[in-house]
Amino acid sequence: MTGNRPRTNYEFARQTLRSDILDGRVQPGSRLVQTELATRLGVSTTPVREAIQDLAREGLVTLDPHRGAFVRSLSLAEVREIYELRIVLEPMLLRRTAAELDEADLDRAEHLYEQMAEEHDLSRWAELNREFHHILFAPAEDSRLAGIIAGLRDSATPYVALSLREPDQREHSNAEHVELLGLLRAQDIDTAEELTRQHLASTLAIIEQSYDSTAGSPTFRSR
Repeated sequence: MTGNRPRTNYEFARQTLRSDILDGRVQPGSRLVQTELATRLGVSTTPVREAIQDLAREGLVTLDPHRGAFVRSLSLAEVREIYELRIVLEPMLLRRTAAELDEADLDRAEHLYEQMAEEHDLSRWAELNREFHHILFAPAEDSRLAGIIAGLRDSATPYVALSLREPDQREHSNAEHVELLGLLRAQDIDTAEELTRQHLASTLAIIEQSYDSTAGSPTFRSR
């Protein structure tokens, strides 16, 4: 984690757990025991419980009513399906929203890009990335298509984190972000759509390379 401790115990618990999961310090399939986490973090179980519920909504944690909370396991078949759908649907949504994005929207997205370019903490970078794409899709956020894509992006979060552990991947993503903004400012929507497809396809390829096919069960190598 970077910077000062968050103001509330909930924010501290959420940011710490989120960073531990995205950075691979807590492995997929690991059980999250509230009392143990509260002791380690020096907080009560209430903010830990709230943080776990928040991370479950984000797609990083699985809640089982009988067994408790677990870091979401990763599946090669699942990530392929997620990205196959995203490759089709996200360029479609981008075409719908591009004409409605004004200079103020693109300036806000560019400000987020500038923060990402300077950010070294993976968890914080991932949050900025979510905000960046939320701005680009915001004009259609109430549509059924946007809702489907939001669910797919949440499901992809742990896989995106896996790809970002690859050397230089964040730098490549940052470069694609600034290129995408330039295309949107120029209203070159065809090229922006193609860049989106290429970015998603290359991310999937990196994730597939990290898949450990020699393991007894589907897991990914931590980097």
